[in-house]
Amino acid sequence: MFLFNKKKNIDAIAKKGNSVFDKGDYLKAIEIWKEGLDSIKQPQNGKGEAVWFQTSIADAYFMLKEYEKAYDFLMDAKSNISGVGVANPFVMLRFGQCCYELNKKEEAQEYLFRAYLLAGKEIFEEDDAKYFKCVEDIINAQ
Repeated sequence: MFLFNKKKNIDAIAKKGNSVFDKGDYLKAIEIWKEGLDSIKQPQNGKGEAVWFQTSIADAYFMLKEYEKAYDFLMDAKSNISGVGVANPFVMLRFGQCCYELNKKEEAQEYLFRAYLLAGKEIFEEDDAKYFKCVEDIINAQ
């Protein structure tokens, strides 16, 4: 019963954050999702639920153009030992985009290419074309 209630609470927090994010209130979404992340028992680096909150928080920071903060949360998400983060094409995409914006070009290419390998060109369609161009030569060389 306790696990079910905990999961239900995490889902409610995630949903509330999504609603606020969709309205463009990224700072409020971050606040809500940090509450959700804090509700996950330590250590969080082996829990897939942590990856979801870390990625969502990072996405909101990315929208605010706070790339360093987004990078830090995505680093935690992709490094989660559950494997959920490193296998998630969106995590790879956002991490690569943050690297790009922070002038970490080699790292940007690596993670943008991983996103491409996991999800194909379609994952780039909603974002600035510069991110796909960053890895286009690598893709064409394959």
